[in-house]
Amino acid sequence: MPEYRITVNDKTYSVNIGRIEDDSVEVTLENRSFTVGVEISGNKSQKTPRIDRGRAVPDASSTSDKTTPPGGIAGKGDINAPLPGAILKILVAVGDQVTEGQTVAVMEAMKMENEIEAPVNGKVSKIAVKEGDTILENALIMSIG
Repeated sequence: MPEYRITVNDKTYSVNIGRIEDDSVEVTLENRSFTVGVEISGNKSQKTPRIDRGRAVPDASSTSDKTTPPGGIAGKGDINAPLPGAILKILVAVGDQVTEGQTVAVMEAMKMENEIEAPVNGKVSKIAVKEGDTILENALIMSIG
């Protein structure tokens, strides 16, 4: 039994707490044993305590610069990942001229290869990922300016 030292009205006692069963616990106080009733506040019918683990969902604003928060505003020439997946190929480089509809990258998502196309005509101004990166949905892949 775990032993605790408690102080009541400036007097210290040695208390051993035994096993808690349903609504009672065995307590030893100064070498005298007692069975003590335990009442769980709030819900008296609850016999076994439940652990609330909650779900720790990360705040989208705290993600790395490889992601855009869901619903985030993308620029006109920004290319964001349509699904979570892995970047297989980057087919252009910064400074390359591209045309609308041109395949600029290939990513694998849901066991399928997806061609990522340029949404506008222009010059590639930024590539935010590299081949082999695993990215989330809405992650910025590249920008065309």
